[in-house]
Amino acid sequence: MNYYNYFTEIEEHFVRRRGKHLLISPMDWCLIASWRDAGVPLQVAIRGIDIAMDGFFSRKHGSSKVNSLCYCHDSVMTEYASYLEAHVGESPENSQKNASGAEDKDEPGIPATMKLISERISEIKAIDAKQLNDGSQEGLQRVIARLEELQHHLDSGSRMDSETLERDLSITDELLMTELRSSISAEEVLEWEKEAKRELKMYRKRLPRETYEKIRGNFIRDRIHRKFSIGEMSIFRL
Repeated sequence: MNYYNYFTEIEEHFVRRRGKHLLISPMDWCLIASWRDAGVPLQVAIRGIDIAMDGFFSRKHGSSKVNSLCYCHDSVMTEYASYLEAHVGESPENSQKNASGAEDKDEPGIPATMKLISERISEIKAIDAKQLNDGSQEGLQRVIARLEELQHHLDSGSRMDSETLERDLSITDELLMTELRSSISAEEVLEWEKEAKRELKMYRKRLPRETYEKIRGNFIRDRIHRKFSIGEMSIFRL
């Protein structure tokens, strides 16, 4: 099970179980990333989602729906703890193999990835210089140079797995966010922080502090992308 499929399999399964086809939020994607980083195997995550959703549907909730993957977090972690206990002494390779079972799907193709990178370059170049402070423009040129280097690498036919590609895009996006945030007023960032606190109220009690902070940071990152009209820098959204 490769890096890309881990995210898409969980998203599709959760959407099916929820019973209403709505794409999961960027915050939920960050939660999936935290599961992946913690070593939660795909089938364990799916089993935890099923347990949480079965519990939800076994109780009467009227017309209410589960609107966030966060609802399943506790069940996923409980299942992961049981999984680790059951596989004590087993090699990580075998453990991962036993927990996997889903067939791989095609990863995003090179043309789609090239198109994504080209679009991000165009959007960054289109940012009005009046929105930036003096130092940001030079920083944005470094971001563009990194994207063009990645574009050239793919165009040359060089092989790059989805995990490496996503990591490179994520690092580049971090640089982009650093440069753009320096051009945003402290007052506007404060308003975003307040909005994040309101929107993420339900997460605070359910998630470990570190995971919550990652999701909060992702919320602010999303607001910066929107402010400067820059799309997602991630192959998971292709």
